[in-house]
Amino acid sequence: MRHRLVPPTTPLLPIDRFAVPFDENTFVDWLIDANPGDRAIYYRGHLGFDRMPSANVLDRPTRANLHAVATRVMVAASQGLVIPVQKRLGAEDYLYLAVKARPGRSAQSRSAPHPRCMPDPFAECAAHPIPTALAA
Repeated sequence: MRHRLVPPTTPLLPIDRFAVPFDENTFVDWLIDANPGDRAIYYRGHLGFDRMPSANVLDRPTRANLHAVATRVMVAASQGLVIPVQKRLGAEDYLYLAVKARPGRSAQSRSAPHPRCMPDPFAECAAHPIPTALAA
């Protein structure tokens, strides 16, 4: 019998700052077994900043693990499997969670229109430019 680390399923569990409580495979295992509404905390810190090597917040293996887990969460979100949630705890301190989505909900039903599909407010200006004198 293989022992596997189970991700925390509630944001009330204490998690240390800069902690990555599980790896990518464990997240996928959780995703398969989770019920809609179950939550997995996958990081505490400032995800965008802490993933940069120049930040010197995490050592290389931990940073690589965080990158793999965070990327897998976003892929699962794009497939409509999870809803990524960010909860602010304090300055530069956030809790990152993945919430298992209900089956049948597509990612597109919750997403905003793609920027290329949105009307361009400056299209009219570009089509009919007004000549402007330049100051010398």
